[in-house]
Amino acid sequence: MPASTPAFSHAVIDVDHQAPDPLTCLVRAYDRAIRACEAFNHDDSREAISVLRCALELDSPASKSFDALYAWCDESVDCGDFVGAAQCLRALRDAWRRATQAKPLTFARFRAGQRVC
Repeated sequence: MPASTPAFSHAVIDVDHQAPDPLTCLVRAYDRAIRACEAFNHDDSREAISVLRCALELDSPASKSFDALYAWCDESVDCGDFVGAAQCLRALRDAWRRATQAKPLTFARFRAGQRVC
């Protein structure tokens, strides 16, 4: 598995779609979960969040943190708070999407004083 996504198992995320890289697959999985929450569909929301949770490799603190967020989303959906779950998932998805679009820091950019973060 590529070093860019150490917390996720590519095989579980890529069940429905073939994508060029694991991050694209992950973003698609988030999109599915967000759409289900926005549709106020309990079963589809739980299933989509389950895909994200099952993709975790729970051997790192970061993975356990993601699992805690997904557990919170599950609980929110169970309580009827689809909006809160969708907001959390959207924030996570957007962060991963930014990671897929990040430009690598080159020496020329560093010397030019461009922001690293």
